[in-house]
Amino acid sequence: MKILILVPGLPQNINNIKGGVHSAVINLLYGFLSKNIDIRVISFTKEVKKKTIVKFSERIEIIHEPEGPFSFHSINYLLNGTFILKRNIKEFNPDLIHYQTGNTLMFTKLLGTCRVKTIHTIHAFAFEEMKTKTTVKDKLTFWYNGVVNNLLPINNIIYISDSSKQSHINIKIKNSIVIPNALRPDYFNLLTKRKTTNRILYIGVINNRKNLLFLLKTINQLFSENINYSLDVLGDFTDVEYKNVINDFLKANEISNNIKFHGWVNQSESLKFIAETDIVAITSFQETLPMVIAESMAAGKVVISSDVGGIPEMINNSVDGFLFNFLNPKLFHDILHKLYNNHDFIFEIGSKAKDRAISTYHCDNVASKTISFYRKCLENKN
Repeated sequence: MKILILVPGLPQNINNIKGGVHSAVINLLYGFLSKNIDIRVISFTKEVKKKTIVKFSERIEIIHEPEGPFSFHSINYLLNGTFILKRNIKEFNPDLIHYQTGNTLMFTKLLGTCRVKTIHTIHAFAFEEMKTKTTVKDKLTFWYNGVVNNLLPINNIIYISDSSKQSHINIKIKNSIVIPNALRPDYFNLLTKRKTTNRILYIGVINNRKNLLFLLKTINQLFSENINYSLDVLGDFTDVEYKNVINDFLKANEISNNIKFHGWVNQSESLKFIAETDIVAITSFQETLPMVIAESMAAGKVVISSDVGGIPEMINNSVDGFLFNFLNPKLFHDILHKLYNNHDFIFEIGSKAKDRAISTYHCDNVASKTISFYRKCLENKN
């Protein structure tokens, strides 16, 4: 079986991946290593000026192709991307084309797929993400992406969560399946900590949607109650105004010595922080199926998260992690209060989280399910 995978903007150095779709693609490739399958990944990117080939393994290669000369992705994909896709189909002769994102990348599908069957993995919905954007430009961009996604037909879909699939409940899809994003073995190899050091970890971009301020306010409240947590923040600010809000809050309170901002770190460095932490906090207003939750559970960490998007599918509340609702924000405070210095309880929750992650997210298992779906789509005559 030969599969051509399309993904925009994949870094040439995979250690520079910041998460999201790019992590999902690379982790899936690790799962394919032990399978009888040939993979060519095509990444359209402005990082290269000419075609660049990276050999991932004997049967897996990543080709970075220049996106194109125009300022708009959609024009580059329609004109340059279509030509590149046709050329790769001719060279590689794939059985299937797997789009790892939708949006304007789908313009390559209009003229470039040469009647080869396509599969799409839906990682997020543009219209939902549009609601969280604060600038007119960003809102228009995601509105446009949503329109493109709805206009171009999709027959075969991989959803990463049941909640994602429910969003398409009234749309006719010929073949669909729910397969969560994969994790490579590195995370599962981390040991579950036996003794807590009361460290919390935040990973991700820093903006209003991710709601770091809520986490800081809770840590500050606990500090006033002589419950002294430390927090490591991995990620960059995407909004200057929100950065000022965070800085003003820290200046006005006494917890600044407990909070360390490390900026963006690569995946190897991120693993080290995950290994050393006890608790991973996700306080977002909107999410789909955050990779950081799966990664943290695989490492045997206690995850506390808002119950938005597909997150309740990932965590069995009070069994292998904790969920809270913003209608009852005090619950987040109470969970952290209970976990403080609670070595045995943290170890118990973390161990159960690791067990669940192995069966759900390990790249070998995810790759096997994905290949089975490939075969199903190929057997279908439509």
